[in-house]
Amino acid sequence: MPKAPLFVQISVSLDGYIEDDDGGLEWFTEDKAVETFATETLRSIGGMVFGRTAHALLAEFWKHPDAQDASPDLPEQARLMNGLPKYVLTHRALDVDWQNSQPVLPGDLVRIKRDAARPIALFAGAAAVNSALEANVVDELRVIRYPILLGAGKPLFEGHGARRSVSLIASREFRSGALLSRYALSPAG
Repeated sequence: MPKAPLFVQISVSLDGYIEDDDGGLEWFTEDKAVETFATETLRSIGGMVFGRTAHALLAEFWKHPDAQDASPDLPEQARLMNGLPKYVLTHRALDVDWQNSQPVLPGDLVRIKRDAARPIALFAGAAAVNSALEANVVDELRVIRYPILLGAGKPLFEGHGARRSVSLIASREFRSGALLSRYALSPAG
């Protein structure tokens, strides 16, 4: 039985950080093309994976999105974010109150991929990405690199785990200078 691919899609600074030294994300470049790409991605998937902290933060926003200075894509993104299945990687008991959310262990991702009819996206955070990589369930990395040097912050990769080869399969530049790079991962071994 074919399985759906699991891909990581995450934004990162040019120097490899997913949030600044204060945990902020406001350094993301505002770019309509990136917003449209995000909406297209949400339309193409069958579910989302998040780490515990990212899930809690995103739930707060997406349950009641703030329309002030909002992207025209916000209503469609909110519908998709709230409607799609959400899997929260955790190793402990967890109550989740965002609709269609359920806690899972990294090992559960194999079953989720097997049962999914459409690709599964892992959107956030660094610990979740590294857990999925260590569990050898990631098929593709989609990294959106923004043209900014943060100097410090939370790195995407923690510097441990198996050595993996990747192959560039596609890239796309956005008006802001952000660059999407899509990499296929070889199996760990």
